[in-house]
Amino acid sequence: MQKYNYKEAISFFEKLPHFEPPKENNGPKKDFFSLDAELALLEELGSPQYGLGYVHVAGTNGKGSTVAYITSILMEAGLCVGTFASPFLYRYNELFKVNNVEITDEDFGKLFSQVKPAYDKLAAKGIYPSEYEILTVMSFLYFREKNCNIVVLEVSMGGRVDTTNVIRSPLACVITPISYDHMSILGNTLTEIATEKAGIIKKGTTVISAGQEREVKDVLEKKCSEMAARLVYHDSPLVIERSLKGQVFEFNGVRYKTGLLGTYQVNNAATAICTCIKLREKGYKISEEAIVQGIAKTQWFGRFTIVKENPYVIIDGGHNRQGALVLRQSLEEYFPGKKITFILGILADKEVNLILDELMPIADKCYVVAVPNKRTMNPRKLAKMISTRGVEAIIIEKEISYDRILQENEVICIAGSLYLIKEIGNFINIK
Repeated sequence: MQKYNYKEAISFFEKLPHFEPPKENNGPKKDFFSLDAELALLEELGSPQYGLGYVHVAGTNGKGSTVAYITSILMEAGLCVGTFASPFLYRYNELFKVNNVEITDEDFGKLFSQVKPAYDKLAAKGIYPSEYEILTVMSFLYFREKNCNIVVLEVSMGGRVDTTNVIRSPLACVITPISYDHMSILGNTLTEIATEKAGIIKKGTTVISAGQEREVKDVLEKKCSEMAARLVYHDSPLVIERSLKGQVFEFNGVRYKTGLLGTYQVNNAATAICTCIKLREKGYKISEEAIVQGIAKTQWFGRFTIVKENPYVIIDGGHNRQGALVLRQSLEEYFPGKKITFILGILADKEVNLILDELMPIADKCYVVAVPNKRTMNPRKLAKMISTRGVEAIIIEKEISYDRILQENEVICIAGSLYLIKEIGNFINIK
């Protein structure tokens, strides 16, 4: 078997086609994906996805934070926890971790060396697993090799035909708030979108859901009835204290503290707590102390994260209408009465007008930048859309100094796309 090193593996992935939504706008493309190639690759490798216990997390917003909370709690309980979460910000290694430690370059190369012959065998038959399908398969091999007690899988997009949806019935399915995003593929209504996300629900499993719109609840309740799955909605937590140092809240009669900011994070924490209680009911030894400490120790970068003070610089990767709404609510909560300077870059296939409608009423001015992605909206077009809302829009070009932006503004929010984090972080020394 040929052995590949990390650089060779990454070179292979970088040459593969990256995901692009269908260009036609005359309706969602629900059959754009198929899991057949991934399943064939898994079969060639002995079906490594079987034999592990999973918590499967889908939704529109809050998936990453909820995964981080669940992982932290399970680690505090002394379990070996695998995590698959996307997208990565800096390196492929971020996609799969064990006990919050990224896979090493050496192990990444070894895994790729195992998978590549099976890929080549399928390619010779005209079957080509995609980039994320191969990476997902590698994660299963890694989690099995590391003898993980539980694996927390985050759905990348949708659910029904997501690369993670090749497992048997998980220990728990978790549904975070469902809203509008990826409509060109998932559908134009909440019913259609929720139906795709509910595709992760398997027979007899327990489903834990955050609060949802009635339209979404109808879908989840119907799906759970069909699959004889138990659906649990958790209560809303009671916020006791909120500041830039963290949040204290009460849930099910217990007081918790989280260092994650953003008004929505207490709800994500509640979803994670409810999930871990259900795992405890299935026999996992997860004490109340482990839950309290797990919530307190959770870290998650890129969702209302303060990366600098004097001036305050907040990074938020929200990129849809619901993400923009909760970002605005959080900025108004933490910085009442202050106008915000935004550094914005948005992908052209997002609901740009709706995002701007949420954010511009609290904007002092906006610096506009291209997202480092082929799908980026042209900065000049975005600047024009901002200007029509009565907000000054300045396109960031070479003559614009990030140091000057930092010096001249009191509260700065970098928002619109997760892909901006690496790009702008390089300039203002964050990671």
